[in-house]
Formats: sequence, C-alpha cells, structure tokens
Amino acid sequence: MVKPTVGITIGDPAGIGPEITLKALMHPKIRKVCKIVVIGSKLFLPGLKKPGKKTFYDFVEVPCPDLKKVVLGKFSSKTGLASYKFIAKAVDLLKSKKIDALVTAPISKEALNLAGIQYSGHTELLADFTQTKDFAMLMVANTFRTAMVTRHMPLQYACKNISAQNIVSITQLVRKFLINKLKIKSPKIGICALNPHAGEGGLLGREEEDFIIPAIKKLKNKKIYVEGPIPADSAWLKMKSGKFDFLVTMYHDQAMIPLKILEPEKIVNITVGLPFIRTSPGHGTAFDIAGKGKADPSSMIEAIQVAADLSRS
Repeated sequence: MVKPTVGITIGDPAGIGPEITLKALMHPKIRKVCKIVVIGSKLFLPGLKKPGKKTFYDFVEVPCPDLKKVVLGKFSSKTGLASYKFIAKAVDLLKSKKIDALVTAPISKEALNLAGIQYSGHTELLADFTQTKDFAMLMVANTFRTAMVTRHMPLQYACKNISAQNIVSITQLVRKFLINKLKIKSPKIGICALNPHAGEGGLLGREEEDFIIPAIKKLKNKKIYVEGPIPADSAWLKMKSGKFDFLVTMYHDQAMIPLKILEPEKIVNITVGLPFIRTSPGHGTAFDIAGKGKADPSSMIEAIQVAADLSRS
C-alpha cells in the first residue's frame, strides 16, 4: 500500500509547534504510516536532519521577514504573519497534489490578528482559503467525539449564535463524515443542552425550547438517530458508557473540558467539510514552555496518525 504524504505546518514559531513537530518525526510510529513534508522555517527546527535517502520527510522553507528577531515564548505580529504564510503554502501544496493531507501545529489567534490577519483560528482560515461554506470542528480522542455548534468566540456571543439551523447543519455534516470516513454505519448522536438541567422547561433559559428542541425534531424527521437535549454533564457520562458515537456540544469549553480530563494526550481536531483532510493536536501554543524541551508530542503524533488513516479511507 502506498503511504500517504502528510504536510505539517510548524505553527507559531515562538510556540511549541516546532518542538512537537521534531519530536513527532523522531517517533517510529510515524515513519511507518506516512511520508512527511514539513512546512516552515529551519530557524526553529535545529534538530532537523537534512532530508535525504535515509529520511522519510522533505522540508519546504517559507521565507518570512525578521524571523531571526523572534524570541521563543513571545508571540508577535512577526510570528502571526509567519504562521499564516506556512498555512498558505500548505494549501498550495494540497491544491497541487504534492501532499495528501495537512496537520497544523498550534497558532496564536492573537498573533495572527496583530499581523492584520483577522481570523479566529485555523478552521475559519482554511475554510476561507478553500471557499468552504459548511464546515465543522470535530474533536476526537479515541472513542470520544464531539462537534461544536459555536467555536472560538466569547461565551456571550456563542449563546447568541446558536440556532436550530446551525445545529441541524453541523449534525448532518459530521454524521456524513462518520459514515463515510470512520465507517460507522448508523451513528448514535447526543445533542447537548446549553443551560443547566436542559433549561428546566424554560425556567433556566429559553435556548432549549427555542432552538435545540426544534433542531432535534427536524433531525428526527430526517430519520436521523438523535437524543436530547441532554444536560452536558449527563451527556458525557453517557458517551463514556458507549451510548453515543458523538455529541453535539453548544460551545468550546462544553466540548474541551471533558476531553482534556478524559483523554488529554489523545485529542485531535479534525476539520470536517474541507476538500482535504486536516487535523491538528488538541492543544494550544503553550508559549510558557516554548524552547524548554518540555512539550509533549503525544497529541501531534495522534494527529499525524489520524490524518494518514483518513487519507487512506
């Protein structure tokens, strides 16, 4: 079987992205599942061997201004611009079929915006690059899977951006992905409530009555297996017991807090809806430990493995 070629962008060069990329390349598991193209700047990859016959990876240098002035652990407009350029180059490589899938090391949303690039993250940026209108952020950690209705936004805005249509669209999109890519024939789906105790009939909030229950009715009319709205604490317990194949969560932390407690080293972010496979480790730039050799590459290794597996499915 031909091994897929996976591109890896090193993320914000002042963060832990370069370190976890290097550590992942040294892991024997990765060598077995794919070929690698690293996309970034060699300035931040001091341990990278020159690609050759004995290496299973290539390297693409992306010219960026003033990177010699970057201090590890300190993001800036320079690091934001660099991370953007790494992603843009990766998309070019995907479009020209030089790589089969993309794994992105973490970027800083603040640095990106300091560089004048106004996106709330990788997901929205990649969707814009590819003119993708329907997309979702699917977080996976072994058998735990969740898709967020809202992504990176303040909680007060997240509550205002929940709609029946958003819930229906994301549920259908991720369900199709589970069937086609993960080969789950008939996914069992739990729909989380937004408010405590699923709103208590409107006493603790109207979102369940106004948006979530109508969305569930629409999905059931389409013959899709869904249950809900389920209080989020109960929903995660039910997922842990194997009752659901994935949960639809309403906002970022409703998804990420349980995952980081249950399977912190296995979390992989999959962007569903793009015209290519894109994964990333389920953590951030960790500027506080950048350059100290402490970064754990487990989630990056998992993201590469998932990208390689999905490329073959």
